[in-house]
Amino acid sequence: MRRRAVLIALIAAVAAPIAAQAPPGWRVRIDGGGSAAASDAHPALAFTTMGKGFHIAGGPGAIFFDPARAVKGVYAVRATFTLTKPGAAAAHYGLVFGGTDLEGAAPTYVYFTIAQDGTFMIRHRAGNQVDEIDKSLHFTIRKPDAGGKSTNTLEVQVAPTAVSYLINGAVVDATPTRAGTGSYTETEKTNGIAGIRIDDQIDLQVDEFEVIQPFRPPVRGQ
Repeated sequence: MRRRAVLIALIAAVAAPIAAQAPPGWRVRIDGGGSAAASDAHPALAFTTMGKGFHIAGGPGAIFFDPARAVKGVYAVRATFTLTKPGAAAAHYGLVFGGTDLEGAAPTYVYFTIAQDGTFMIRHRAGNQVDEIDKSLHFTIRKPDAGGKSTNTLEVQVAPTAVSYLINGAVVDATPTRAGTGSYTETEKTNGIAGIRIDDQIDLQVDEFEVIQPFRPPVRGQ
């Protein structure tokens, strides 16, 4: 009996850290923070491997990224997000792309996010300056069901003349990549690291996160 109790205790001791294991290689940068840190360095914000994806619980706003996932040229970034329970506030969550200096003094990136109230948002961050590109309601965003869950797939497609933003397969916006337009998504500005973003306290499952390259954009005037 005593041997069985010891064995159970040992299994529990080994299983606990595995269940809470941070994704290897991933980093987290809290909004307003001076630098990035290991993805398990913030006790109020859990970023762990769950199933074949990641689970994010807590806050505040932050980005999550693997420095090895730098990409340039024509590419796509995609992930499926399941809001496991709605929050008191409509926190935004989604994708980051074109990330540079993410571990330095002036992180720069574009982010494409959605919220439980049915809005999507596209913003550009350069250090502490945030510029809004678009914020709109869209019918394609699935809101929480009776059980409080909602699942949406977000995708960013970086093509030769435009960046397309898709929710559940539907294009909801596009921004130019041509030089001289003054766009935050001119081609050189979209080169960089891709990752995940949350804006506030949240409980979120992220599955099938992938950076796709080579990528052949669909034919729709791009």
